[in-house]
Amino acid sequence: MEPQKGQELFNGYVRRRYSDRSTPKHYMSDLRIFLSQLGEKALNQVGERDIDRFIDQQHEQQLAATTINRRLATVHTFFECLASEEQDEVWRNPVNWRRHRIKEGQLLPRDASDQEVEKLFAAVEAARDAAMFGLMVGAGLRVEEVASIKVTDLDRPTSPDQMVRLLVRGKGHRERIVWLTPNWYAKVQAWLDERPVASDEHLFLNQHQRGLTKDGIQYWLRRYCVCAGIVITCHQLRHTFARRLAEERMPIESISKLLGHSQVVTTQRYTLGADPDLQEQFQQTMSQLERQALPDVPIGSVPEFQRPQRQTESADQAKLDQGLQRFDGLPLWLHDELVTYTRYRWRSWKPHMASKHVTRLTCQLTRAWTWLLAHGTVQGWADLRRSDVEQWLDSRREDGLSPRSQYAELCDLRAFLKFVENRDHPINASLFRIAAPTCPAPLPKHLSETDYERLTETVLAQTAEDTLTATAERAWFLTLAHTGARVNEMLDLRLGDLDFAGGRIIIAAPKNGKDRVAFMTPALTQAITRYLGHRDGTKDDHLWYHDNRMPTDEVIRRRLRNWGSLCQVKVTPHRLRHTFATRLINRGLALESVRKLLGHTSLDMSQHYARLYDSTVKAQFASAAANLEGIPISDWPAFATTPFITRDTEIQTDSV
Repeated sequence: MEPQKGQELFNGYVRRRYSDRSTPKHYMSDLRIFLSQLGEKALNQVGERDIDRFIDQQHEQQLAATTINRRLATVHTFFECLASEEQDEVWRNPVNWRRHRIKEGQLLPRDASDQEVEKLFAAVEAARDAAMFGLMVGAGLRVEEVASIKVTDLDRPTSPDQMVRLLVRGKGHRERIVWLTPNWYAKVQAWLDERPVASDEHLFLNQHQRGLTKDGIQYWLRRYCVCAGIVITCHQLRHTFARRLAEERMPIESISKLLGHSQVVTTQRYTLGADPDLQEQFQQTMSQLERQALPDVPIGSVPEFQRPQRQTESADQAKLDQGLQRFDGLPLWLHDELVTYTRYRWRSWKPHMASKHVTRLTCQLTRAWTWLLAHGTVQGWADLRRSDVEQWLDSRREDGLSPRSQYAELCDLRAFLKFVENRDHPINASLFRIAAPTCPAPLPKHLSETDYERLTETVLAQTAEDTLTATAERAWFLTLAHTGARVNEMLDLRLGDLDFAGGRIIIAAPKNGKDRVAFMTPALTQAITRYLGHRDGTKDDHLWYHDNRMPTDEVIRRRLRNWGSLCQVKVTPHRLRHTFATRLINRGLALESVRKLLGHTSLDMSQHYARLYDSTVKAQFASAAANLEGIPISDWPAFATTPFITRDTEIQTDSV
């Protein structure tokens, strides 16, 4: 079938299925992008390699994983449509989700801060516009829902302190009821008092007395944002509504109903950043800990701070090209797959860490395959045997490589072979059954309480000057020590990730791809605000950008080593992360709370980080035992001696 004919067939299919929505427009737009790359190739000849090339093209445009997956879903639906329409032909869907789906991670909602909302309404002059934005932040309406409201959808209150019922038509014409508090209804009533008499039933009218469109509402929000010096969207106001309710501990099911979500899991994504119980527990625990470790310094007032939108960043392509050159000289069948795999991994790395990762990976894979080609009879993928890889591991052990490093190198090789296998190359299944080198259980990596206090005192003394360098160093040290952030997460922080009003820091797209929230302690808040007072006024939104450059992880590690040598404490950024977890759990914070703060996916990993002191276990047991018995253990009474019933007595009783 020709692409043009298939496009016409699919257009009719989606319009029949989604006749009353904008979905057909988006489906056809995504399909045209795919077909433009395909050229004149017959649709029944499209295979998985064509989808691979399409994905590579989308990545080169630096599109988000959600966008690429949405376009893949369109292509998948397109070929399913062709298979159902052309029943006499055998259609194989080229989209293999196991192979092609892009890992999306879990991003926290970017709601507007309460301070930004106040600035917005301070800049709004028209009663109509205040009412429109009030329905988004006060009732959680989507922008298209605001545009579709009619005057008859709104009830009238019988008393000033009564909540007002509003009928809302959401996606797919699903209706729901929301409630306006007297505060937000007052804004709507102010507009109703001014609203001109018109034949159009829509609540909000434009200058021509016709219903205001979605684009019109967004246009007015952008204008007011310019006046207020902020950058927010209509959907961020809706997220703010959800976040405020979650912070007030409203049940997630009720929030979901107000937002018009068909699944609670969607609502959970809206409220991921709001965890008042965790924040309260963390602040209480850290206040107990830092009362001993930090001097009492007045924080002062937090300066007014604008949170810009996070800027996109691209990695240094020259570093990638330099790394790929290491594969030159390897056989073509191997070279091409190594290049494809490295480019695939490159897309998942943070831009400021990509050059470091590509150097490590290309060096490791080049070294491994050079040995395998030189010491075996490997001429293609099918020739690689389990014994070849085991001999390579033996050689690495003879070279003096530690078991942990052997394990890491084997994992790199396995990951590459799994990638190649998914690209339809014949890979021996026994290669994935090679026993990994056993690694001894790691020793605890946290600092003792004495060492931590000594280190903190040294850092505070070394960064006491009110200069740009000193305030920056104190701020990033306390960020590592008080949030448990990894060093690459700390370096990737942006100005827009700070929320002083909420006492939060958004750690975006960390190691496992799931955003999380860290909370600011008073000492950390003070340190960051002092640093921001010295920070250069540049367009770069990286938090630690000063002196026309960003610090690197090597700079951070070297500075920590220097401070550690002054107080005889061996410290690294990751050791501070272990210490953060250990201090919290020994102050009684639940392991599940520690897991959330560290961003781990499992409790086992958090337990590896957070080590309970023997003294803590003893104290907790004594407390639990005393509570169970109601009296101290030392005062437990001795059990009275009671004659046991003999077996004969039992038999005699049974006979009776």
